[in-house]
Amino acid sequence: MKVVEFKEKMPLRSKILISFSVLLTIAIVSVIVIYICDEGVRNWIDVYVLRKEVTEDDIATIELDVDKNESVYAYSNNITILYNGKLSIYNSYASEVAELDISISNPIYDTDGDYLGIAEKNGQNIYLISNNKILWENKLEGNISKINVNRNGMTSVIITGTSYKSLIKVFDKDGKELFTSFVPYTIVIDSDISVDEKYLAIAKVDTSGALIQSSIEVVDIEKALNEEDNSTVYIHKADSGKIITDIKYQEKGQLVCIYNDSIHMIYNDEDTVLTEFEKTTQIADINLKSNIVRADEISTGLFSVKTDIKLKNILTGVETLYSVDSSIKEIVCYNQISAINLGTEIHFINLNGWLEKKYTARQETKQIVLGTSVAGIVYRDKIKVLAF
Repeated sequence: MKVVEFKEKMPLRSKILISFSVLLTIAIVSVIVIYICDEGVRNWIDVYVLRKEVTEDDIATIELDVDKNESVYAYSNNITILYNGKLSIYNSYASEVAELDISISNPIYDTDGDYLGIAEKNGQNIYLISNNKILWENKLEGNISKINVNRNGMTSVIITGTSYKSLIKVFDKDGKELFTSFVPYTIVIDSDISVDEKYLAIAKVDTSGALIQSSIEVVDIEKALNEEDNSTVYIHKADSGKIITDIKYQEKGQLVCIYNDSIHMIYNDEDTVLTEFEKTTQIADINLKSNIVRADEISTGLFSVKTDIKLKNILTGVETLYSVDSSIKEIVCYNQISAINLGTEIHFINLNGWLEKKYTARQETKQIVLGTSVAGIVYRDKIKVLAF
């Protein structure tokens, strides 16, 4: 026996709902496309729809004592204040969550992810902090000139004032000293450990000749641990006269290097120029995730200028542009955020060159500190805390 199926007609209400859903989807997609492609529309949506503009009255405050020389820094989602042997840690709501004993008076810092390294500049004490606790501390011989921490807590420390011109000590996240790399004749400017913990990169400057000679040495950490003589696996000598100032390992093992006139990338034993600075270039930075940034100040009239902030993805080569109609004081970069300081106004932009937050105040900013998901806008008597 055949069973005959009858198809019911779709109710009018269902037809209306489907049509509405289709139209709504088209409208949403259209708005997204316009937001991406049209800067004017994007600015209007940022201000009036997404409410990305905030003032100093809209966000939380940490009070500072104007009579104390307090050192302010940020890591993860925390703001830290170091004074008189005490490190006070505040969350993104400006509430104090921890206080640690830190025997440092002239601090230098480095952070990556959840780890914060603090050392005494030209001193001996060093600390590694995570989850608002001291993981380890140590007192080293010589004078500490710089500290670098990778995402997993492995730490490299540059030391001067010994029988060598410089040396670099490497510690694991538990504070165990792994090895020391000795540099007898040149000045070490910076060091960094790759994300996979396979390599230690050392940036050096030789000033003994008629011209400055910068170089990069890459050490195989496993070979160094095994005390092999050939632990250096790569050396790159820059052109004479180029001064290296900073190096940073990226996600896939690319080593980004900033010089006085350009930014380079070392990957698979090849040196590639990512960008060369022009006469208009005012600021450059390599501390973003898989991106570099430079700011060019361009005259637009007799008494007017604009600044083009150019972000370039080191993996794809794609460049994005964010412009402001004025000169800028500084750019502070960390992870996925660049803070563009115009004085009483700060623009926080993401890796796409889009505005995340626009902060305005009645007075000029003294300092900006950035963590993974928090910013501290520092004044003489307070810190304004902005969460992303």
